[in-house]
Amino acid sequence: MTLSIRLPAEDETLLERAAAALHISKSEFIRRSIAAYAGKVLPAEKAATEIDALYIGRGGGLRKPESVANPGKRAILERLREKHGYAR
Repeated sequence: MTLSIRLPAEDETLLERAAAALHISKSEFIRRSIAAYAGKVLPAEKAATEIDALYIGRGGGLRKPESVANPGKRAILERLREKHGYAR
């Protein structure tokens, strides 16, 4: 999709400087900016397993605390298991 927009001279200069600082094209800078801003504005739609994977690690979620090597993550997992009523 092609999109044309009018920018004030100050915004155009800012765009050029920011893109140059990252060594990317102005178009790529705009694409990345849209993705970053949309990610903040739109609600995240993640499944429970994806959320578990972010904070605990992949595979098993709240069901296998012994599979978590990191002691800090294991402690969090054990607290979550207690909170959500999983048997020990």
